[in-house]
Amino acid sequence: MNMSNRLAFPAIAGGLLLLATSCQQAEHPVAANLIDASSVDSAVRPQDDFFTYANGGWIKRTEIPASQSAWGEVYVLNDQLLERMRSIPDSLSKVTDLKKGSIEQQVADLYTSLMDSAGIEAKGLDPLKEELLSVGNIKDVPGVLDEVCREYVEGNGVLFSFSVNPDDKNSRVEIAHFDQGGLGLPNKDYYFNQDTSVKRVREAYQTYITEAFALSGQDSAQASKSSARVMDAELALAKVSKSPVDLRNPNANYHKLAVSALPGVTGGLPWKNVLGHLGVTLDTVLVGQPEYYKGMYEALQHLPLEDWKAYLSFHLIDAYAPVLGHQVQDAQFAYNKLLSGQTEQKERWKRSIQLVDGLIGDALGQLYVQKFFPPEAKARMKELVDNLQATYAEHIQSLDWMSDSTKQKALTKLHAITKKIGYPDKWKDYSSVDIVRGDAVHNIRQCGAYEYQRNLKKLGKPVDRSEWYMTPPTIDAYYNPTANDINFPAGILQPPFFYQHGDDAVNYGAIGLVIGHEMTHGFDDQGRQYDADGNLKDWWSKEDADHFKQKADLVVRQYNGYTAVDTFHINGSLTLGENIADIGGLSIAYGAFKKTPQGKDSTRIDGLTPDQRFFRSLAQIWRVKSRPEVLRTQVLTNEHSTPQFRVNGPAASLDAFYNTYNVQPTDKMYRPDSLRAHIW
Repeated sequence: MNMSNRLAFPAIAGGLLLLATSCQQAEHPVAANLIDASSVDSAVRPQDDFFTYANGGWIKRTEIPASQSAWGEVYVLNDQLLERMRSIPDSLSKVTDLKKGSIEQQVADLYTSLMDSAGIEAKGLDPLKEELLSVGNIKDVPGVLDEVCREYVEGNGVLFSFSVNPDDKNSRVEIAHFDQGGLGLPNKDYYFNQDTSVKRVREAYQTYITEAFALSGQDSAQASKSSARVMDAELALAKVSKSPVDLRNPNANYHKLAVSALPGVTGGLPWKNVLGHLGVTLDTVLVGQPEYYKGMYEALQHLPLEDWKAYLSFHLIDAYAPVLGHQVQDAQFAYNKLLSGQTEQKERWKRSIQLVDGLIGDALGQLYVQKFFPPEAKARMKELVDNLQATYAEHIQSLDWMSDSTKQKALTKLHAITKKIGYPDKWKDYSSVDIVRGDAVHNIRQCGAYEYQRNLKKLGKPVDRSEWYMTPPTIDAYYNPTANDINFPAGILQPPFFYQHGDDAVNYGAIGLVIGHEMTHGFDDQGRQYDADGNLKDWWSKEDADHFKQKADLVVRQYNGYTAVDTFHINGSLTLGENIADIGGLSIAYGAFKKTPQGKDSTRIDGLTPDQRFFRSLAQIWRVKSRPEVLRTQVLTNEHSTPQFRVNGPAASLDAFYNTYNVQPTDKMYRPDSLRAHIW
């Protein structure tokens, strides 16, 4: 969802709270082996590159599995979660009398249909035959827009982005959001960047498009021509799209417009027909980037109609590629591996259970929490979150750069944060979704249509703030600015990021960081623009806002100086919010840790002081070995810094790290105090 700020990776840490009553090693029977001593690279000084010092030995001896873009603690945990999720439909498939429409029947039959490789192979592209024929018969631009809307209603979004979400400036009401979209490559930069590695991605994408048309029955000359048409259409869309950095400004991407005024600001685009086909009946909508819609409509009118028919045909095939047989899947993977670096596809069962989680996640999630998430975990996690929140309040009160009046508003927002842990209080009702065992394409359409209608019904109604935007098995967390809530799914509430019998240093360095990170998103460069009720509203004095921006600029400059891979530097502007959250999260977690008995003591475990264990725990949860392809992709597309700098960046900004490792001005990680971003 575009409203959430998520931690990087396919997953990240979480766990339960168990405050230690003593720091003595004898009372922590597993504490001694929670920090992996063998992962250290003794040839690297912690003061020069803490990430490599803490993880370099492990990185040297670790091979990334062929089916993975990277490998580390979080990827191991992700595989464990997939095994758990798979066990649910595997056990249900043996039951012969599952009630039609029950979550058990839907989960079992959806998974079975996705695993039916023989049936999928036999059908090939036949399930799309009628739709491809319909696209081929389009006669004019209105026909293109009609097809786009028809696909949206089935859950397949193309050409632009349409969603139903809270109004950023009236966050208690759901409204239609229209934003830019329609690109097949990750973002607009991929169409213009002349770096050799990016050019290879473009070439691989065009090869994939050509192969998709060849598999649909076109001869080589036709397929090549159709591929060029798709690229022409997407290039036109890319030219009028905003960059990832420009999309980060919430006010600049908020335009509340009367439907009657839309054609005038978008070059005559026939909104009445579009909204009618989409089922949007409100007289006011939000358009994030009006200039995109103006440029899109100009391109629709000026490029040959055959370009748009080719564009729609390809994106139809691409959307259903996972269930169209191995030739299409292989062609898609050959392109995707240029972004990920994988040399083999993930096993079919992994891809299938991830699809089930994505399509009917609340059904799978209900069964997951019944089996794998004990109720006491939720209560203990809430206790830990409350501890971090109290520490955050102390940090706000002690700020030397913020006025008392703004501090009071910040504290009001902090205390208003809703804490959502484990799973939703209300589950989605999928009983109307017709899931059958032998038709994967049908099932995907059914799930897409259900989700579209479920969201459409929210239009104009009060926001249900109990709704989640992640499924319970997800190993991740997020902050939602329009609801002012932090969300920790059940999937993150387990080792290796929280140990029930572990010492506080390890737990606060891991799950404590994650909690602090999500809280800080409410006060990063984007989140700070939303008030306690989740409304996009300026609650800062001008002087305080100027102070914040000065400090945020230090973060931009700090991360701009980090080289992630080859000549690719971290984009400090793109990653600003996540970097502020990392820096603030570490500061808050450390402050909370120092309140514990272990935090106040100096007893060593495995030769490490409590503070050293805290920082080693931070480095250990980001212990990841990544392929260069995925690092390049992350730098160009992702709002999160790469793993090395999610460790070194925050550590270099925290005075306690300097004290713990005696960092001196001659050391590589040293930053003068005037350049350390002491924000939260």
